[in-house]
Amino acid sequence: MGVVPVLSYAVRAVLLVTLGIVIANILAETGIFSRFSSLTGPFCRLSGLPEASILSIIAMGVNATAGKSMLANYYHEGKVREQEVIPTLIMGAFPVVLGESLFRVHLPAALVLLGPVVGGIYTGLNLFSSGIQGFFALLYSRRFLADHGRPQVQVSAPAAPDTPIALNREVVISGCRKAVPTLRRVVPVTLAALIVFGLLSETGVMKIVGAAFDPVLQIVGLPGESAAALLAQFVHFSAGYAIVASLIETGILTTGTALATLVLGSMVVITMIYIKYSVPLYLSLFGRFGVRVSLVTYAASMAAKVATLLLVMVVVVM
Repeated sequence: MGVVPVLSYAVRAVLLVTLGIVIANILAETGIFSRFSSLTGPFCRLSGLPEASILSIIAMGVNATAGKSMLANYYHEGKVREQEVIPTLIMGAFPVVLGESLFRVHLPAALVLLGPVVGGIYTGLNLFSSGIQGFFALLYSRRFLADHGRPQVQVSAPAAPDTPIALNREVVISGCRKAVPTLRRVVPVTLAALIVFGLLSETGVMKIVGAAFDPVLQIVGLPGESAAALLAQFVHFSAGYAIVASLIETGILTTGTALATLVLGSMVVITMIYIKYSVPLYLSLFGRFGVRVSLVTYAASMAAKVATLLLVMVVVVM
């Protein structure tokens, strides 16, 4: 009985990923990304990254999967070096959170379920966390990757900046065709990972994994009831929001402890995202190099969340 919901969820998720990649490739064919050419030059000089990296970061703000697949294509074409891939992905976390993850999904749910105060502050903390990653990745790339003697590889755009953006049958067909190689790499691995994860959840294995977070609660001084919110995050972030809201209403959590619980819960969400999506995606896009990409980007996300949690504990909870 549990197999059917798992398969249904996996199919829906793969369809959404497929749709995102196709739409982003169609947008690229319209020439819309060529409009950002005036922005890429200054940011290239500031960060030390090539234009291809900057265009990929911009695309991540539109669709995270499509932007990462664009970066992978540039990497395989030699337009982005191996040592430039990880800083690009870490810097891309901010536009992903700002665009795809925050304003389209998390912000509306946070404001409705948690209220304007807690929901608004938590939204700001998410931006702060992703901003930390981007800032230090920028400093790293500027310090260690800037090579002003290296000729910039020009990234071809479907349309010149002075050419009107076009959306017609030919553009749609061309975008769909260019999405096929990426879909061939991404879809099989993603589908398999989602099915395995879903089956582990159905059999209760993920509840055991979630219980491993309980000792952390004692360290950060949160009440035991916060564990329920953390376990709910394994199901869906909105479930965690709902439980935190109920704990606030009953007086078990204050604004400070609620924010700390939410930040800690976001670490659970990130872990789940990496298990379900990011690791399979990076492996499918970058091959064996995807293992290092996954480990470093995950470590950067966790480090930023720990810094954010410490900030909450010092400023709000204490």
